[in-house]
Amino acid sequence: MRAFRNLPIRYKLMSSMVACLLLFMAISTALGFALTGASLRERVVGQELPAMVGEIRNDILRQIGTPLALARSVAGNSFMLDWEAAGEPEEGRAAWTRYAQSVKRQAGASSVFWVSGNTGRYFGEHGLERQLTPRGGRDQWFYELLASGKQQVLEIDKDVSSGAYMLFINVRFDAGAGRQGIAGLGLSVDGLAQAVRAYQVGGSGSVYLVRGNGSILVHRDPALADGRHWLRDRPGFSAGLSDALLNHKRFAHAMYEVPSGRQIIASSYVPELDVYVIVELPEDQVLEGVWSTIALASAVASACC
Repeated sequence: MRAFRNLPIRYKLMSSMVACLLLFMAISTALGFALTGASLRERVVGQELPAMVGEIRNDILRQIGTPLALARSVAGNSFMLDWEAAGEPEEGRAAWTRYAQSVKRQAGASSVFWVSGNTGRYFGEHGLERQLTPRGGRDQWFYELLASGKQQVLEIDKDVSSGAYMLFINVRFDAGAGRQGIAGLGLSVDGLAQAVRAYQVGGSGSVYLVRGNGSILVHRDPALADGRHWLRDRPGFSAGLSDALLNHKRFAHAMYEVPSGRQIIASSYVPELDVYVIVELPEDQVLEGVWSTIALASAVASACC
């Protein structure tokens, strides 16, 4: 301090000017980062994330489009409906087998089925497989689906023992006179699950699927996709955050904190499958370019001083 007092007035003025300039640069840098960061966050959650989850959502729907159309064609087949109305007589069973095997080949399915609510018969692609068990047994899904009034239900499930993902497409048929049932098919969707896991979101972002009830269905970490892990239980999550994301909306987003920093997360509901596409990425990844640009600009300005 004494040395500064002893400096000539000219050097004192120059030092004061440099100090003011550096202070101005520091304030400008902080303000620029805050404004630019806010603008980037707004762009990411307002444009880029909706476009990304929409693309993934549409890709999923595209992959299930053909098998869904085939399942609907089975449920609406006039021969099959006439056969059902007649009580599924023996003479029509060979025709069903040929037709079901043809649909199976077209869809690349593992099974094709026709289940009658009146007779309780379960026909697979090889013919009559079994008689439905009474209500409350293993076929409770069938009775619940008929009672729900829904025209179709698509479900993705994972075989925990094999790790394989299966899509079951169930479509209601109505042969008149109260004769209703469920037709459809089951097929492997391991390719779809792998595609979801492989999506790249920047450098370290991730994409996964969550069931409508909040349990994790598809994730890069296989241990989280065992049917016993829930979105609300993940680090940094809460029941409130989970509810805000799993709200049946086409797009929703939020932010949450983890030990490594703040995360940006978005969801998109796929009602056809009752699943959510979840995309998340670190906020630092969004702001990384801003830091670099401002640091470079500050270094250049400092050098000029």
